[in-house]
Amino acid sequence: MPTHGQQAFAKALLAEFPGLRETIAKAGGALHLEVSDFALFTQAAKGRGDWPTYERCIQLADRLFAGADAALSAAFRVSFFEQLDFEGTRGPAAWQLLTPRLQAAWKQMDAENRRLMALPQRPRTDGTDGRHSAVGKARRGRRSRRPRPR
Repeated sequence: MPTHGQQAFAKALLAEFPGLRETIAKAGGALHLEVSDFALFTQAAKGRGDWPTYERCIQLADRLFAGADAALSAAFRVSFFEQLDFEGTRGPAAWQLLTPRLQAAWKQMDAENRRLMALPQRPRTDGTDGRHSAVGKARRGRRSRRPRPR
């Protein structure tokens, strides 16, 4: 049963990181902005190599995500995971600090983004499996380049 919503998120975040109070206040109660600000804070800790802060962020994110209601879960999927990157020299260490639950959620988000960004593939209507053949060309009304026997 979900136990964490927007109020629980903000309360837990500010209890763990009181320095984010002004940043969260500027979000004006917009959950996705609050979660995005938390993600940027997390990513900045990684960028500085501040592993104790990064690990605290990850532990908090895991705890909140595990009990998130639908709105908070969606905000994490859209506004938290997409802000995290694991490229560069610090990427592997940052990935290792993610909990298995957060790794799985990040992989799911990444796979969905890759699927959405893939070039669209129109289904073939000529009956071929994608390879060009004389028969396929003939079906489309084109002549084969092979000479006809006389």
